[in-house]
Amino acid sequence: MKLLYCCLILFLFYFTASAQINFSQLPRDLQLYPREANSMAAVPVSGTVIAGGYTKVAVQVLREGAITGFVSQTLVPTATSQPFSLSSAIKAEKAEYEFKVFLYKGADSTLIVDRKRIVSGDVYIIHGQSNALALGGLDTYYSFGFDDKYLRNCSYPYGVPSIPDAMSWYAAKDPYGSVGGFGLTLQRLILENYGIPTLVLNGAYGGTGIATLTARNPVNHADLNTFYGRLLYRAQWAGVDKKVKAIIWKQGEDEAGNEPAGYDQKFKTMYDQYHEDYGNVRLYVGQINILADKVEGAAALRDFQRRTKYLFANVETITTIGASGYDGIHYDPPGHQKIATEQFRQIARDFYGSTDTLQINSPDIKKVFYNARKDSVTLVFDEGMQMVWRDTAYYNFATGEKLGSRELKDYFYLDGQSGLLSGGIPKGNRVILGLKQPASAKTLRYLPAYFSDFLSPFYNGPTLHNGRGMRAFSFDGVAIADAIPAITTLAAKPISDKQIQLTWTAPATAQTQILERSDGAQNAFKVVQTVAGNVATVTDNNLPDPLATYYYRIRTYSNVSESTYSNIVSSKPLVLGAEELIATLRIYPNPLATDRTLRIVADKLTIKSLVIRDLWGRTLKEWEGRAQNELVIGLDNATSGVYVADLQTVDGQTLRQKIVVQ
Repeated sequence: MKLLYCCLILFLFYFTASAQINFSQLPRDLQLYPREANSMAAVPVSGTVIAGGYTKVAVQVLREGAITGFVSQTLVPTATSQPFSLSSAIKAEKAEYEFKVFLYKGADSTLIVDRKRIVSGDVYIIHGQSNALALGGLDTYYSFGFDDKYLRNCSYPYGVPSIPDAMSWYAAKDPYGSVGGFGLTLQRLILENYGIPTLVLNGAYGGTGIATLTARNPVNHADLNTFYGRLLYRAQWAGVDKKVKAIIWKQGEDEAGNEPAGYDQKFKTMYDQYHEDYGNVRLYVGQINILADKVEGAAALRDFQRRTKYLFANVETITTIGASGYDGIHYDPPGHQKIATEQFRQIARDFYGSTDTLQINSPDIKKVFYNARKDSVTLVFDEGMQMVWRDTAYYNFATGEKLGSRELKDYFYLDGQSGLLSGGIPKGNRVILGLKQPASAKTLRYLPAYFSDFLSPFYNGPTLHNGRGMRAFSFDGVAIADAIPAITTLAAKPISDKQIQLTWTAPATAQTQILERSDGAQNAFKVVQTVAGNVATVTDNNLPDPLATYYYRIRTYSNVSESTYSNIVSSKPLVLGAEELIATLRIYPNPLATDRTLRIVADKLTIKSLVIRDLWGRTLKEWEGRAQNELVIGLDNATSGVYVADLQTVDGQTLRQKIVVQ
């Protein structure tokens, strides 16, 4: 009885004390505050002290149980209504904070409220269908071995009569694992790699189309009668609606299996709504996998998902095609974890400064074009991709018997027709498709619109992928361009001891031209200049060695096609100046006499070779052999102009000299 009496006194005292303050801002247990650019978050505590007699209101801040901060505001004891505003900063880290609010009468303090397990971190939203929920296997994969101490959810239990009354902050696995396996894996990876707590709001709903998921009440965007409104309400209640890092959109199976038409317009409506309600939020769009439903338009829907990053600002894309654990609609828990890991790499690059950026995107087609004979098609993917071509075989693992196989070449469709390829060869970020015969098709599709066969009721390979196993996006209706004609008129002319001029005829369809040079040999070309498509002459300046031979080639590009390399030309810089660059060698007369006879004197030296070229690098006269002291060369076919003589002796001495023919 005595214990009951004491508890009653403490209960009445607490509510008497807490009734002295009307709070306007106060953290809730388990709340996450979005971090700012300095990786800190301000936690405000404000309100009005409505009783007199108090001299101070204060907030004590504890980090993992240790006091780290104390802020206070002086009160006037005779006043009965005094506003106050206090703020403390907490760090986004693996740490929970506690906030205790006290009222003081002189040196005596009364604890008014104690809020625990507060963190700072980042906010993400997941929206879409059942693959965004990823609810399978939660008890097995996310129970005892999964620590959600610093991870958060903000929601309400399913089926409550009043959502506003039931809203609360939770550790991420509560209530009922509604963040889902994909979201929990993403949260774990961010925390483990960067020490940042996260809040994930998952608003997905299985088997639901985009129009239903994004239907919005124009008068009340947070209308609790809509899927969209309930998700927005949760974000607003948590105070994070304008602080969301990214929204991850994983949806499209409903339309791909029924009616894909109009998906693009519905997506645009959703995109505009997101930006109105959440600000300039980044959007990650997942390309759905291949279904068995015989809906031809599913290929175009997937292609639209692939292209959203080019059609809308601040969008990144990734494909789930070819991911492990697929059953034709959903993924097993390890499959969702693998997909989350792939998504994490993009998020880590975009928000956490990750340097792991090579080949983390799904390879995306950039252009497709024929060769000149139209018996092959080149696919160009993103720069830096190392494409892998691999077919798939299926075995009975009990007996080792081969049950069947699929070849990747059979899943490319020229104007909708398969069976036209002889094979494929990967070369860096390119894949060369060999055709059985020259073709005239205008478009290319990669992977079927829908699929099932005797080996599997759903498509489980093969797929194109890169060196890190990221599968390429499927694509549909991509135009096949003709090859740009190769340049055959490239010419080189020396104009000084450090300059060579290049001229050519540019193809009409070129948008960019890249000039390459090799120093001293024809097998080490490097880019020296990039020019616009209408340029037909450039000068290569500041050549490193005035006595070296330089080789050139050029290649042209457009947004949809390319040429092969041009003809290769060579030239040496024009060395002008003294008639006698090497004391023991002399070429005369200069200008050349009317008899067109050129004499070379090599005092005590043996001449090895002589080449005379015009200024365009074309050889007029060439002599090789051994001549002691003097060599006489007839230039009867030389027209008036300037020529360059290159002479070399047996012991390695060289002479380059300008020759004038009148």
